[in-house]
Amino acid sequence: MTDVYVVGVGMTNFGRHEVGSGKRLAVEASLRALGDAGLTFDKIDAVYAGTAHPLSPRGVFVAEELGLTGVPVQHLSNASATGLCVAHEAISAIMSGRAETVLAIGYDCPDTEMSTLSVIANERQAPPIVPFALLAARRLQTGAAGEQHLAAIAAKNWNYARNNPHAARRASEPVTAEKVIRSKLAAAPLTAMMCTTWSEGAAAAVFCSGSALKRTQSVPIRAVASVFRTTSHEGGRGGALEEQMAAARLVGTTALSKAGLRPADVDIVQVHDAFAIEEMLYYESLGFSDPDETHLLIERGAFGPSSKQRFGLPEFSTDGGLIARGHPGGPTGLAQIWETARRLRQANSDRVGLCHLIGLGGLSIGQVYARD
Repeated sequence: MTDVYVVGVGMTNFGRHEVGSGKRLAVEASLRALGDAGLTFDKIDAVYAGTAHPLSPRGVFVAEELGLTGVPVQHLSNASATGLCVAHEAISAIMSGRAETVLAIGYDCPDTEMSTLSVIANERQAPPIVPFALLAARRLQTGAAGEQHLAAIAAKNWNYARNNPHAARRASEPVTAEKVIRSKLAAAPLTAMMCTTWSEGAAAAVFCSGSALKRTQSVPIRAVASVFRTTSHEGGRGGALEEQMAAARLVGTTALSKAGLRPADVDIVQVHDAFAIEEMLYYESLGFSDPDETHLLIERGAFGPSSKQRFGLPEFSTDGGLIARGHPGGPTGLAQIWETARRLRQANSDRVGLCHLIGLGGLSIGQVYARD
């Protein structure tokens, strides 16, 4: 076993890209991560690449563009969780001693035109907005939270994205909760501005062992823990939303426990906020609030800028999250790592970041990063 560090991160703009540009985007993000680390591709021992879209180019073709060095290339696909799963494999390769320096890449831009909804339909799945809209409606009917609280979460993320040069949705002026509520209704009670938009793009990270740190030039961020599991259930069907949230809770708490940390130690959190109701649920399932107080904390500005100083609670979705940064699928988890490394490298009080994603079919993965 050995310590593992993130020593380079890079990403492209998220948004709409030309069909067939996936390989170019993946190479661009990879070169940025390698440049950030002060390394060239010939210093990489292994490559892990991931896409969520079945028509995106395979990882071996991306590695071919970076240089024919003979290193092993693994291609992964785990829906929305793909990016963190790629990072998980890179971390595991280093911890096991199979490699010292690994490039992890996530990207999605189809080689040919095909809608995301068509892919979901082919897998006989309802569009993700359906269960989350039902969950949001039930929460608003049974609890103290209202649509203004969901709108406040979304507005926070839109405003974080205004400072992210790679975000897919960058508002020209501050976004208010009222504007979010007035946006087009997507699936009651969720409006369009409370929901993610599908986009394309790429993100990458370079991981290395402690012994390989001397070859790099950036401020290293330690990968403290990575926990990955699927749902478990008694009867019924795996992947049901309630089971998935239970798995998400277990993964998040286990990752913190393995890192020797408590929720109170976390400064920033990146989650699968494809819909505003999701982020609200993560406040609670990850141990940062109780259901009967969540709406009150949101009203006071918790989980947004200066939340740690004012409330002792972490900031969530600090790059805009899936709602505003965008959600290409494959690179989303590595975009979370990009943002976490960016925040932890700054000379401020941020020292611990939690990245967390779920994926279609009951996947859940959580990772803890820290500035030593």
